[in-house]
Amino acid sequence: MKTISTNLTTLFWGIVYGEIIGYIGSALVQVPFTKTIAMNVAIVGAIIALVFINLFKLVMKP
Repeated sequence: MKTISTNLTTLFWGIVYGEIIGYIGSALVQVPFTKTIAMNVAIVGAIIALVFINLFKLVMKP
């Protein structure tokens, strides 16, 4: 159960940070902010991060 809650928390914060970074990035390059694209990229990035984090935990287990 701890693994599920940890993964959901990481996914949630990945989406939140992805939206913030997407908004700031769109303002810096002066393009309109598209919430769906920012959220999709954030979700994919968070899932990739979760896979690598869990793989790293599995490899480093004593």
